[in-house]
Amino acid sequence: MTIYPENKHLTDYAKILEQFPFYLSINEVAHRFPAHRHDFLECSMVIEGEGYETINGKRHHMSPGTFTFLLPYQVHEITAAAGKPLRLYNCMFDMRLLFPASGLGAQLGGLLLNEGKPSYLTFAEENRPLFASIFEYMLKEYESNHVWREQMLQIKLNEMLILFDRLRCVGLAAASYPEAGPGTAVWQVLQHIHAHYRQPISLSALAEEYHLSVPYLSSEIKKKAGQNFIRLLHEIRIRHACSLILSTDMSYFDISVEVGFNSFKTFSRLFRELKGVTPSEFRKAHLKQEQAAGLH
Repeated sequence: MTIYPENKHLTDYAKILEQFPFYLSINEVAHRFPAHRHDFLECSMVIEGEGYETINGKRHHMSPGTFTFLLPYQVHEITAAAGKPLRLYNCMFDMRLLFPASGLGAQLGGLLLNEGKPSYLTFAEENRPLFASIFEYMLKEYESNHVWREQMLQIKLNEMLILFDRLRCVGLAAASYPEAGPGTAVWQVLQHIHAHYRQPISLSALAEEYHLSVPYLSSEIKKKAGQNFIRLLHEIRIRHACSLILSTDMSYFDISVEVGFNSFKTFSRLFRELKGVTPSEFRKAHLKQEQAAGLH
């Protein structure tokens, strides 16, 4: 039986507004929340309980203070320890909220382009109250009808993501986020690429849709993303493919179609080029690592 992770959308949740696609709640995982993926961003923080989360086939421990930031289409599941159900804040939001008109929004958009950083962090005791207070404030604001509600939620979300990224940068190289400034339309294009990479997409079509010249758009994508359009598109598609290879038993052909390639030969060639191994070797290496770690 082929395993396909559930694909969730923000519209699956109540109280989602088109003009402000944001959802916040407190949830409990008594046993296991099955593998799933979604086209939106998600961050969570454990309030109490013990367990582990598996992201793209890699498992990490969860305990009070564990904060997770998930990019679109990362396959993940949560399992609670016996007798220790996990209670956690869950915040889900459309990637559009990382791209407001301000320069700060452009910098936050860089979170989508930095895969070298860990997806999770367990906060030290002194940092937990700060993040707990941000989540608590956002939940009260989210459940209210106060004037400026959406603006306050946006501000607190920005604060939380900035503080999380600052803490996870400790011991790592400095964040390579682009500087804020002109070029808001280019960040809208980058958002579009991340949202629609599974569909046929071309630089010329994007330039036409966003009323930009092809040379200018090509140059700005290189500046903002650190690579050209084709390379960025291929890396995003292969990133999703890796998630599916590690988290499902889908065939490699089905995976190639799922992530947007219309040629299996092209998918195989690019996978090897970007990952240094074939899709089959990639899956086998992961299974060996799991067996060595005693996970099977």
